[in-house]
Amino acid sequence: MQVTRLGRRYAKSLLELSIEMGKLEEVKSDIDRLLTVIKESRDFRLFTQSPVINSDIKIKTFDKLFGDTFNELTFNFIQIITRKGREAHLGSIAEGFQELYRKHKGIEKAVVTTAIPLSDQQKEELKQKLNLAVGKSIIIEEKIDPTVIGGMTLRVGDKQYNGSIAHQLNMLRRQFKSNLYIKDF
Repeated sequence: MQVTRLGRRYAKSLLELSIEMGKLEEVKSDIDRLLTVIKESRDFRLFTQSPVINSDIKIKTFDKLFGDTFNELTFNFIQIITRKGREAHLGSIAEGFQELYRKHKGIEKAVVTTAIPLSDQQKEELKQKLNLAVGKSIIIEEKIDPTVIGGMTLRVGDKQYNGSIAHQLNMLRRQFKSNLYIKDF
């Protein structure tokens, strides 16, 4: 999900307010759960993005879904977003909040793409090595892509390492195409 300028602006205000009120961890937990629902439920995404459904109905639905479990600050924030007609951007706001939270806590996100899932031991070893290399605490997001064939691609911040078999095969293919040597017989 893409973090938009609007999403980042609202996320920044929620982060600052939660820090000021001393409820950062509770709000982070709520935002994580909200983002999980947004990512996993197509119906919920369509519901939040529908211009036909009145904002009062959306607020009542949010109350039924999250009212008992969410922190008061988080729920009030969602109500304000909905009253302003910005509920379609909840996913972007939640992603922006997570991004700003990690930055605030000094945590770096590493995206690892492999052909098959990594074992817990492999994840832990990778995490330890990245902690030493980057000098920050690392959280690993794992993606599975069979086209990688083997090896992995790793993205930390704006740096990317591509150690996949597919990449190496593409490099070989390019070398063979540009080979100007013609053997004389």
